[in-house]
Amino acid sequence: KAMEQLPEDLRTAIVLRELEGLSYEEIAEAMDCPVGTVRSRIFRAREAIDKKLKPLLDE
Repeated sequence: KAMEQLPEDLRTAIVLRELEGLSYEEIAEAMDCPVGTVRSRIFRAREAIDKKLKPLLDE
């Protein structure tokens, strides 16, 4: 559910990386953007997911 709430570009990047196992270069090619953008999107997606899950883990 936390992933569903991500903006589409962040969700796509994190799904391709974590669920599909693609490299940053492969994701950049698939999303037609620079590798640096992919790294940034994955970083921001992980931060957003962590922020949503942390309160649940603290209970």
